Amino acid sequence: MYENEARTAHGLMSGIIDRYGPRLPGSQAGREAADELAAAATPYADEVHTEDFAVYPNAFLGFIRLMLVLYVVSVAALPFAPWISAAALAVGAAVLVFDFFFYKGYTDRFYRRAVGRNVWATLEPTGPVERQLIVSGHHDSARIFNFYVDRPELYGRRLYSGMGAYFAFLIAAVALAIVAPGFAVRAGVAVAFAAAFALAAPLWNFASKEGTPGAGDNLAASVAALELLKGFKARRDAGAGLRATRIIFASFDAEEAGLRGARAWAKARGDALTAVPTWNYNMDCVYSAKDSRFLSRDLNGSVALDERTARACADLAKEAGVDAPVEPIAFLTGGTDAAELARKGVRATTLIAMTWSNADRSPAYHTPADTPDAVGLDALELAIRVGFGLTARIDEGKLD
Repeated sequence: MYENEARTAHGLMSGIIDRYGPRLPGSQAGREAADELAAAATPYADEVHTEDFAVYPNAFLGFIRLMLVLYVVSVAALPFAPWISAAALAVGAAVLVFDFFFYKGYTDRFYRRAVGRNVWATLEPTGPVERQLIVSGHHDSARIFNFYVDRPELYGRRLYSGMGAYFAFLIAAVALAIVAPGFAVRAGVAVAFAAAFALAAPLWNFASKEGTPGAGDNLAASVAALELLKGFKARRDAGAGLRATRIIFASFDAEEAGLRGARAWAKARGDALTAVPTWNYNMDCVYSAKDSRFLSRDLNGSVALDERTARACADLAKEAGVDAPVEPIAFLTGGTDAAELARKGVRATTLIAMTWSNADRSPAYHTPADTPDAVGLDALELAIRVGFGLTARIDEGKLD
């Protein structure tokens, strides 16, 4: 039904990647891609904006190397001052919890500052605005995850053995600090965990400094959102526009740096973001229609999304012949931009068109293989179809 729109979106995605290559958060290439998306949206919107914000790209995965440095320091300190070891390891664990599990960004200020660029455009309905829908993706691309490139079948073993060694050391250091055994015992434990560092050390190179082409994750979502904007503009021009629903097309930067672009955009909108009932149809990892699912919880399960909206999307996917479950995001897989909008009271869900298991995950995800060839036209077509159907239901008041 939307094959032409899918092909158009795929062509624009391919062209942007050809012109700018990888678009790491806060990079010049990312800003140029945002400008091109803004130019592409201009003929189809009533207003188009780009908006810059501060981002600290290396902070998001910085906890990995920080934890490894603290591990080494703690090994050296353990025979002499186990409380210092316990405290240092606890700091690393706290950074992991707050800056990765919950994306708080407490360590951002200690890293290099860069400039990210969001783009957004609005299309007004034919009558007074009673509702609004944000259709969104992100145009930045991820850093290459070396563990997904080199022996990806060992990903889980490498990650969990390294983290396991760290937390076992933390528990041991706390125990030694409390029990206070003699120097020989403390030194023996330090030697044991020095040897166990072999399990944790590979995490130092978990992520490359280089970026992926970022097709399925996630330029595909931004160009699909643009097709929705174009379609509703054509309908309005033909006298069949939305009655009372404002469309906001948004493409965020720095999703791969901890959702910083969506956070900055939502913060800048303030209370206006929910001055009328507002929904968000976000898309991420648009690879394969058959692997589609809609999120009910985000950000490692810590943020509730709108299950009613997710189920409406799943119903629309089923009408297209795709059985898409409604489920929470898998723990330890991070989050999507919908989480930042949901935190502000927006009724949000995210379409994910990829499975999360290590065995079945798209081989393109966070690797150099994330090229346009990895994005199925069926996934784009489904994303666009669900977006049109969801918008119609919202405009008819069926999700009020």
